[in-house]
Amino acid sequence: MPEKLFDLTVVIPAKNESLRLPQFLQALIPYCQKSSFRYEIIVVDDGSTDNTARLVLDFQKDFPGLTLLSLGKNYGKGYAVKQGLLAAHGNIVLFMDADGSTPADEIEKNLKFFTEDYDIVIGSRVLQSDSAKVKALSYRKGMGLVFNFLVSTFLIKGIKDTQCGFKMFRREIIRPIWENVRIEGFGFDLEILYLAQKKNYRIKEVAVNWEHMNDSKVDLIRDSWRMLVNIVQIRNWHRDL
Repeated sequence: MPEKLFDLTVVIPAKNESLRLPQFLQALIPYCQKSSFRYEIIVVDDGSTDNTARLVLDFQKDFPGLTLLSLGKNYGKGYAVKQGLLAAHGNIVLFMDADGSTPADEIEKNLKFFTEDYDIVIGSRVLQSDSAKVKALSYRKGMGLVFNFLVSTFLIKGIKDTQCGFKMFRREIIRPIWENVRIEGFGFDLEILYLAQKKNYRIKEVAVNWEHMNDSKVDLIRDSWRMLVNIVQIRNWHRDL
């Protein structure tokens, strides 16, 4: 019997997000319910020690298309996103951050690019648009610009913001990319975009509304250093592509 596909799958990685995730789901679920598209939401619980899992199960009463994928222990954001995308049933699959920093209405606003033969659509906090506003802390903007300069110099060309937590994929390209992803932490965005460019997939970078949320899980010093190491690792791992 053919597999029944949802039109869109939204994957949300979550570790100890009992405070921020409910607010995002309270906005995302009504958005999905009002849409003419069919939606599936997969929350990937990356080893939470709070009541994140129970809260997700509570939301299933309002939206049966919501699934909880529990990993059992903490692996890292990259691993959680990978498991969610590989489990997805949508024709278009995307991941969004649990804090709701990118609003739900960015989803269907950017579907048009898939009709233009793009394979991947990624949000950007750097591109300028009259319809997109970015509310970020000034020091984070500065560090982001430095990091993006290093990425564009040594790894990925033509993309101004590799780290925005809003990325959409055609279903058929997910496994060719994600089955080769080795980074389990925050540097995974670098690897997927590098692999996508090596495989000649078409990537569209779009300006999105984005707002900094408190209690960020990113440690700017520690994670920036790790991602610089990731740049070297990615080039070595995939040098034969």
